[in-house]
Amino acid sequence: MPGAGNLFVKTHPKSKHFWADAPMNPEREVAESVYVFSLDDLSKPPTRLDVAKDSGLPQGKAIRRAVQPEYNEAGDEVWISLWGGKTDQSAIVIYDDKTLKLKRVITDPAVVTPTGKFNVYNTMHDVY
Repeated sequence: MPGAGNLFVKTHPKSKHFWADAPMNPEREVAESVYVFSLDDLSKPPTRLDVAKDSGLPQGKAIRRAVQPEYNEAGDEVWISLWGGKTDQSAIVIYDDKTLKLKRVITDPAVVTPTGKFNVYNTMHDVY
């Protein structure tokens, strides 16, 4: 990791990736990103995905913290929460696990610091 502040790590049996966040890091670039490691070679540096930029939301004054990578049941998508500040919009940003490309952004004024978006199937069946 490029620094401290990690809260969640996640992988899936059907994935070749290991995802990690760092929302508590004081540096904007780190806190607004997630880091994806290759399970084929964990010694390689991770790929940094700039979740805040990919969200398409305007940059606010506060750091928007990318947190809690969560796989869908199929293991082919990863959902990241993007916490906005008090006056900044939040979002859920979805990536394709194989290509690491952006698939979709879910945002609405009602989406405020989305947390606890655990996949119930994966949690109930210990899919990690």
